[in-house]
Amino acid sequence: MINQSYLNTVKDVCEQIIDFKKNKKNIFFLISGPQGSGKSTFSFHVKKSLEKKKLKVLVLSIDNFYLSKNDRLNLSKKISNLFETRGVPGTHNFKFLKEVLKKFRLNKKARFKLPLFSKGHDDILKSKFINLKFPYDVFILEGWCVGYQGSPNNKLQKPINKMEKDLDPKLNWRKYVNEMSKKYNVSIYKKCDFSIFLKIPSFNQVFYWRKKQEQQIPKKLRMTSKQLKKFISFYQRITMNLLKDYKKNFNGYISIDEKHNFGKLKKLK
Repeated sequence: MINQSYLNTVKDVCEQIIDFKKNKKNIFFLISGPQGSGKSTFSFHVKKSLEKKKLKVLVLSIDNFYLSKNDRLNLSKKISNLFETRGVPGTHNFKFLKEVLKKFRLNKKARFKLPLFSKGHDDILKSKFINLKFPYDVFILEGWCVGYQGSPNNKLQKPINKMEKDLDPKLNWRKYVNEMSKKYNVSIYKKCDFSIFLKIPSFNQVFYWRKKQEQQIPKKLRMTSKQLKKFISFYQRITMNLLKDYKKNFNGYISIDEKHNFGKLKKLK
């Protein structure tokens, strides 16, 4: 809910970024949070506030880097057919993600054409791109799995839901997702200057908030409630791990209540 408390929290986050900017040429900032928590809206307001301070800001979601439907199909044939479903680490164009961060850190003039992924079509739209024009003062990367560091392999054994139990009996999907999570962490997340987590009451909240997001997609492209519940089950393991370990993995967090009210920014380290 966007109210004065929400805007005050946006202001606190912006002041933190500006403070970091005093000692660095550019700032790489992570915003993590479960599906439906409000990452995109919050990132938008942070960007607008920073732009008022004459800073050039790039905001991208981890979703902007999804592999095409065909690439995910190829991955599914090699490892597990569960990779036909987008979302988890391993279903993104890791090469592009590293390239964008590299160009940002170089702080030089450069252009990059990032293929445009459509959630409604669940695929990359041909001949459509996000045109990036470097340099930027601030790069905000937001996403549901952003900041996740992976788990010890022995933690993968027990299935967390029916989907994992029935469709991933040999752990091929879980193991690859975990392996890629660790790669994302080392190559991307660990290079950030500051990271925050949007903490929701529980994983149960994800379905209701994610369903609201689905209503923004054209009706013929929306998932049914049954499809949405199955889709969310792919996100459950990582989301629950982040909700459990956010104080270890992030520099700060913002608590969100069941009515979607944002609390204050609380720093951790």
